[in-house]
Amino acid sequence: MIPGLSNSVAERLGDVLVPRVTAITANDLANLPFVMFMAGDPKLPLLGIHVTGHPDLTVVATDQDRPIGRLTINAVSPGCLLFIDNRSAGGDLHGNVRMLGPDCAAVFTELGAGYIALEELFLRSAGQLLFWGRGATAVGCSIELEGDHHAAVIGDDCLLSSGIWIRNHDMHAVHDISTGERINRPPVDTVLERHVWVGQNALLLNCQRVGAGSIIGAQSLVKGVVGDCVAVGGAPARVLRYQVSWGRDIAGMTADERTMLGLTAL
Repeated sequence: MIPGLSNSVAERLGDVLVPRVTAITANDLANLPFVMFMAGDPKLPLLGIHVTGHPDLTVVATDQDRPIGRLTINAVSPGCLLFIDNRSAGGDLHGNVRMLGPDCAAVFTELGAGYIALEELFLRSAGQLLFWGRGATAVGCSIELEGDHHAAVIGDDCLLSSGIWIRNHDMHAVHDISTGERINRPPVDTVLERHVWVGQNALLLNCQRVGAGSIIGAQSLVKGVVGDCVAVGGAPARVLRYQVSWGRDIAGMTADERTMLGLTAL
């Protein structure tokens, strides 16, 4: 599917490529042109990719000459991979990536003119995956994953505001003192389906899914599952309104945005 992916991560990526998340298919990825770089390649800084750490990090790009912005990657363990479809990149991908576990991958599809700022992407365990969908943007988002083979999935045309944190786990164990039993939930996959808007300073903590078209209010604490086309807010978040969605333009949803949600044009 993507050259250099471990078998386990390729399988996880295949699970992600479903219409509720993205219009991109496994065949689309398999048929892309690509060029592969290793960590020390002198062309990587010209693309805006700065690598430290383990020397066998693989970078796969679809255009060997088109700059992406500025992305700093620190890969601690072997077998990690960054994939960027930069054929139409506008130079606005910025952030810091730390890959602590082996065989981790960050996959950015169809970078365009949209702004993406990942203040911190921290893949802490083995075989983890970040998938970034077509047209998704972020003003300032941090993502931290715990647990082997877990994923964070940002679907097509998602909009992430500033100050957002996505954590798939409490990051520390909570124990019952009398029994010593751990009582908090284990790590989960966090999936934002297509066309989700997450408001400023929201925290998605142990959140499994946010359904297509939904809106997360500013400063909300979101856990568990959020349905499709709902607005939620508060700490903990609760549904404020059903059967709503949003548009990037203040004037309203475009025909393309409605089509993305399976709605007819007005």
